[in-house]
Amino acid sequence: MVEKDKKYPQLPHMEDSTMDKIVEKLTQMRDESSKSVNHTVQKDLTPNQVEGDVGDDIDKATVAREREFSLLIHERHLRRLQQIDEAFERIKDGTYGLCEGTEEPINPKRLLIMPLAKYSLEYQQEQEKSMGRGMGETEWEESESFDNEE
Repeated sequence: MVEKDKKYPQLPHMEDSTMDKIVEKLTQMRDESSKSVNHTVQKDLTPNQVEGDVGDDIDKATVAREREFSLLIHERHLRRLQQIDEAFERIKDGTYGLCEGTEEPINPKRLLIMPLAKYSLEYQQEQEKSMGRGMGETEWEESESFDNEE
């Protein structure tokens, strides 16, 4: 394919068809996280049902725990939205799909599964080994699944 015919000429190391799938997945992830963030904000604007002297201590503790969990999920979605925005920026500037540690292309199969990945699998494994971490502990934060939340 001639460079000028590419849909993503700034990413010569990536096939257009692969990038179309990745952009679609990133867009879907952004929509899901935005929906969750908006839902949480709307829920926070709704008056709390268990306030003051209504309910016993167990009810209050349950509500407080649910609120903590909701805030944790909210923070994860906000962080995910930031990572998605960063991925779209890397697409624009031509660095998407390049390992930030080696500047070598990341395997497109990895990016299709984990479109927020910034490192090649090999580089990440090296880093985790040198830091004494188990395989995948840092990658989990990048790829946390939010499909069953709300």
